[in-house]
Amino acid sequence: MIPRLLTIWDNIRTSLWALPLAMVVIASGLAILALNANLDVGNDPVWFLYSGSASQAPQFLGNLVSAMITMATVAISITMVVLTLAAQQLGPRLIRNFMSDRQTQASLGLFVSTVVYLLLVLRGIYGDGDRVANLAITVGTALVLASIAGLLVFVHHLARAIIADNIIDRVGESLDRDIVRLLPEKDADGPRPIPGDDIPSATVPLVSGGYVQAIDIDSLVLRAAEINALIELQIRAGQHALTGSVLARVTPRNALDSLVEPVQSAFIVGRTRTAVQDLEFSVHQLVEVALRALSPGINDPFTAIAVLDRLTQSLRLAMTRGAARSRFADDRNIVRVVASISTFQGLTDAAFNQIRQAASTNPAILIRMADNIGQLLRQAEDTQAPALEKHLRLVVNAGSRGIADEDDRNDLKAIVDAARRTAADSAIRPEALPG
Repeated sequence: MIPRLLTIWDNIRTSLWALPLAMVVIASGLAILALNANLDVGNDPVWFLYSGSASQAPQFLGNLVSAMITMATVAISITMVVLTLAAQQLGPRLIRNFMSDRQTQASLGLFVSTVVYLLLVLRGIYGDGDRVANLAITVGTALVLASIAGLLVFVHHLARAIIADNIIDRVGESLDRDIVRLLPEKDADGPRPIPGDDIPSATVPLVSGGYVQAIDIDSLVLRAAEINALIELQIRAGQHALTGSVLARVTPRNALDSLVEPVQSAFIVGRTRTAVQDLEFSVHQLVEVALRALSPGINDPFTAIAVLDRLTQSLRLAMTRGAARSRFADDRNIVRVVASISTFQGLTDAAFNQIRQAASTNPAILIRMADNIGQLLRQAEDTQAPALEKHLRLVVNAGSRGIADEDDRNDLKAIVDAARRTAADSAIRPEALPG
């Protein structure tokens, strides 16, 4: 249930309508309260309250509504232009990061909720005799002034938000949070033995294809414990699966009928990937920025280097964490679910493979990649070093084939050799370093 709720929350969090809609509801309640507030100021009104007559109030509010509708239209237009530019230069999958930005959502919500507030107050004061809704009109004026200030802040925020370095840092921070959330601390949960290797098993198919967004493993553990079964998941969150693909293998075979529906309902499948349980999601977003930067139409190696640096920083954090849990036990410490997980090898492949392939003829990118991998290798444990050694070897091979200048090839080889020598002689290990 929790993964399903997290998936729903992720969809709400990355929408442009949720927070503005909540602000509209608050503004509607505020308008009702302000209209019904009995504020008798007598002949000596407070200086900041609306002091006009009842006949002037509708025209005053009508002017405010017209101005706010124009302001809201400008803000929405600016947002659409920024989203279009971001999709073209950085990649369409980065749009969700703009949509999930709280400041953008709050700014749009302020504009729209102010319009709704003014409309409700304008409707409420018609036919109200000689009574002047001083408080309601004053609050509306304050909201308009706040919207004017908010528009300046909103434009400044959007201008900064589209800068590549800021986007890279923001996606990198999201990746770091996912690493801490999805990877346990070292030695937090050791492996448990899997029972019944020789017992016949059966498979559970996927009903409807798509991206696996999340898996409710806790419910599978409870259900498998009830009938004394073992469920081995064949697909992990983030993978794309076709209809009829094998979701899981159930042991023993006679438990299949009781587990088909629970296993199928535990897999949350959608049209897009999410970061709920997919550790490589933010990695791919950063890689997409680098690939766009390396395309012939943009040709921006500095952005690609910034992506490499940020990926290296996140991989360094992953090296200080333990491996993702792959075995889940019940209350009696019996393994009930074996999950397919994202490994450190998989993370390094996702981070470096496509960038290396796109930059096979660019010595600056390959040299920076080799240097960053070398820094990671100096701090790697024995289980992590082979993955990094593999990518050093691939970088050297790519440079040997793609770099035309012999001096650039020699520079690349020198950096790789130095990284290997330092890693071999280094006694530094992640457990000795601050997380």
